[in-house]
Amino acid sequence: MATPNTITSEPSVSPTQAATSALSYGDFFLTNLSQSFSTVNSNNQADTSAHADGGTATVYNNAVVETDDTVVSTFATSSASGENRDYFGFAETNATIVGNFLINAGNTFSFNFTSALDLETLINASQNIENVSVIREVSFFLYDTSDIPKQTLPDYLANLLSNPDSIGKKPLVFFSLSASLNTSGNDNFLTSKKNENVTITSELKDSNFAGSQKFASTFVRGSVKRSFKNQANITLIVFRKGQARVAAPEPSPTLTLSSTKPKLLSVPTQARRQNATSNRSSDRKTMKVSVGK
Repeated sequence: MATPNTITSEPSVSPTQAATSALSYGDFFLTNLSQSFSTVNSNNQADTSAHADGGTATVYNNAVVETDDTVVSTFATSSASGENRDYFGFAETNATIVGNFLINAGNTFSFNFTSALDLETLINASQNIENVSVIREVSFFLYDTSDIPKQTLPDYLANLLSNPDSIGKKPLVFFSLSASLNTSGNDNFLTSKKNENVTITSELKDSNFAGSQKFASTFVRGSVKRSFKNQANITLIVFRKGQARVAAPEPSPTLTLSSTKPKLLSVPTQARRQNATSNRSSDRKTMKVSVGK
């Protein structure tokens, strides 16, 4: 299994420059699943946009999804930074993992999990022309899909991977951890939600929502346990979403997001490995791009 690798940046800021940076990191590790996946598939996406006209902008994404018979690991870093005037940088990562299980009557489905978020924004307060925002969310939902006919179940699960909102069911179990920072407004928060089948054994939080340098970080450890009186088919959906955005000045709705004279600092990589005899797979997407002077 790969290990998460976050990026931190401390840009140099002079009184004549508008220097900004945004960092959004999140991870989710589900371990010790009491039942092996019948099937599991994932969709790991990363996207970047950058524009500069007199300034510079750098964007970075590193997004990973790994699964095994009884393990799910996903983590991602999105960062953006800019300097001088007239720049825009945006980095976004999204992942969906859909796993299916057949639970025998009288059995209990359980697993342990840990999750961490780390968000940071930095602006040059003397300039007051920059806008920086970061978002990160991780969550899982467990659904009873016993009513789906066996012959149509593969197509049903494939559709959930591309359109998870189509499930139209109330979850048996859910947990979410989310945070947001925005230098131009009050949309700053760090929160978690769960239902009664989720037990939190450890939770650490730290945040600063004021000033030119904001941050929000948290670590959560917990477990899930759900018993089934009758035989059941259940589906686990795991999400990881996040973005980092910098702009100076605040871009108009008509701003072109295409890169101008991009300088590719590292070759975009996309790697996916899958074991045909098990549910083990690994998918990584990495890109770092700089535009401007």
